[in-house]
Order: sequence, then C-alpha cells, then structure tokens
Amino acid sequence: MNTRLLFSVVALALLTSCAKDPKAVIASYDHEKFLRDKVPYEPKIGKDYWVQVPVFLCAKPARDPEGECGLLSVTTKLQPDGIEQCTFGNPYFHVKLGDSRTGYIEATDFVVHTTDIDLEKAAAECKRRGNPRVGMTAKQVRATCWGEPDHVDRKETARGVTERYVYDSGRVILHNGVVTSVQISGTLR
Repeated sequence: MNTRLLFSVVALALLTSCAKDPKAVIASYDHEKFLRDKVPYEPKIGKDYWVQVPVFLCAKPARDPEGECGLLSVTTKLQPDGIEQCTFGNPYFHVKLGDSRTGYIEATDFVVHTTDIDLEKAAAECKRRGNPRVGMTAKQVRATCWGEPDHVDRKETARGVTERYVYDSGRVILHNGVVTSVQISGTLR
C-alpha cells in the first residue's frame, strides 16, 4: 500500500510539474515516514539496556554489506543517545556501549533484542534466592528465583487443598500450603 502511494505521489508531481526532481519527492516521503516511525522509540533514549539476544551494531545507520557491522554479545550494556534516519526512512538508534564504543542498531531490532534488566545482576540475584524445594511454604516459593507462578491450579478435597504452581521452567505441587514436589525440565524431585 505505501509503495503504491509513493509512486502515485511521484507520478502526480511529475505530471503536474510540481516537482522537477522525483528523488526530492521520495526523500521528503522517507523523512515524513521517519518522523512518524521514531515517536514510539524516543522514550528509550538515555536509559540503560542490555543485549539479551545477539544484535548487529553498525558503523552507519544501515545494514552495511561491506562488513561495517558486528554482532554484540549477550549482556553487553548499551545506552541509546539518539535516533537517526536510515535509507527509506527507517529509524536507527545511535548507541554508546559500556566500553565507550558507539554505533547504530535498527530500532525494531533494538526493541526485540534488548532488555532494561541487567542480566548479570538478575542471574546473581536468582542464584542467591534459589529454586523452590520440598518443604517450603507458598510464600517461600514465591520468594525464590521462580517468583510468581504463570498460573495456579487448585483442587480442594476432604484431605485438604492441593495447588499446582505452573511456571515456564517447571511445576511446584503444594499440599495444604507446603511443597510436596518440584518438577524442573521434566524431572520430578
């Protein structure tokens, strides 16, 4: 749809002699698109982020086939300090890394591949809090690295209440508020 609109605008401008240079019309359209597209990314400027999935850092605001892009590894700290326009109007973050290097990351890739959580600190905190264990109370389970369950299945019988805490990483079974089993990655312990 946008491509047809662009070509229609260029054709109309050429037919009515409003624009002598079709490249100027295209550049104007690209810049307007950039101004619209950058708005949701602006709140991220000036905040700290960490790479959670490897992402390309480029020397220019474009995916450069000449080898001026390299992959940033997981846990790399970075901070966006501006948004610039790439060819065709796509927004790119200008970022500064924790080691003072700078470069560009496509804004959509940035959103998908980074987090505002310091992954190394989060892993250390998770290790300190530990995993659920048999004998813990429901409150103690929630205080572990697993945190709040994704959902809870509850069954009440004459023998008491059985709850199953369901997490991405496993399941915790509680009977009358005390953990009776923990299932991690398909193993029951």
